[in-house]
Amino acid sequence: MIRKRTGRTRGVSGAWVVTAAVLLVGCDVGGGAASEELAADQLSQARVGQGSLTASMPASAAADTALQRLAAGLLPFMQEASGLPARAALNLASRSRAELATFLEQQLAEDLPPETAASLTRSYARFGLIPETLDLATLMRTLLLEQVVGYYDPQRDTLYVIDSVPLDQVEAVLAHEIVHALQDQYIDLDSLMTSLKDQSDRATAARAALEGQAMFAMYEWLFSQLAGDRVDLTEREELPPALSANLLALAGAESAALRDAPRVIQEGLLFPYTGGPGFVHSFWSRRGSRVLPLGESLPESTEAIMHPERYWPTRDGPTDVFIDGALPDGWSLVSSDGLGEHETLVFLEEFLLDKRQAQVASTGWDGDRYALYDG
Repeated sequence: MIRKRTGRTRGVSGAWVVTAAVLLVGCDVGGGAASEELAADQLSQARVGQGSLTASMPASAAADTALQRLAAGLLPFMQEASGLPARAALNLASRSRAELATFLEQQLAEDLPPETAASLTRSYARFGLIPETLDLATLMRTLLLEQVVGYYDPQRDTLYVIDSVPLDQVEAVLAHEIVHALQDQYIDLDSLMTSLKDQSDRATAARAALEGQAMFAMYEWLFSQLAGDRVDLTEREELPPALSANLLALAGAESAALRDAPRVIQEGLLFPYTGGPGFVHSFWSRRGSRVLPLGESLPESTEAIMHPERYWPTRDGPTDVFIDGALPDGWSLVSSDGLGEHETLVFLEEFLLDKRQAQVASTGWDGDRYALYDG
């Protein structure tokens, strides 16, 4: 999960300030077909690079020292799995739940002020995707406080872990967040997300690439732990479908607020975690190397995440759609953005009885634009 600096994003899925790393904790990839696949794999050893990790936590605290050691032990593997050798030391710190609450309150006040929350709510209510009475800011605050276990803050170049989380439950979170810290050494995460503040679908696609890289590397670590040897998931034709299914099931089990939230908000939160790893797997498998799926390789829309075969080696970029024309007197713009293929699918599934038709229709997406006016 990455914390994003101030910047208004104008879609429900693009409005998240931070996302829920608790979804990584306890993710069971060891059962059923996944275990059978692991038993059949021919695993190869791989050299890992050496990085360093510094900590701002009190050295006298036994738990903090153990956390530092845990992270330092994970770092070499995560460098190799993410394809991102460390260029500098990583900073690690702990935060209490109270400190987290203060941090989230500040970020929500900056990224989702009342007028922005109101325009988002009105727009998505017109699509019939959320109730007009939804208190979006309160829902997001509840979701984030309920779920966050650890996060990387690119503004402070620091990886934070909540100090109340038992050490045996934090290892997967550390593995994931270490990748975000490494990403920030190659591309300015703050600037990237700020540059996409008015493009919800592109912002979601960028987050899916970032979270997908971190999730994919974390999955390799989990599978390697189960196998007792280095597992290279790019050697498989696809990732086991059970990974996303387990993640979705775990999310619902762990979070009552998420389970009861409108589906477009559920999907907006989870899509980078469920769609991103498959995109990264396809991208790396097709490229034959673990290159950063950002910069010139940045996916332009959720269409690329959902259909990676259209992304590499030949890009099928979306068509830009514009709404032109002067407004009559007495009219004003409330909100304007695009849904993208992913939210278009959510919209169609919400109202079409035949979900297969929704899938077929959304797959034909090539660009969209909406605008809500008062008058």
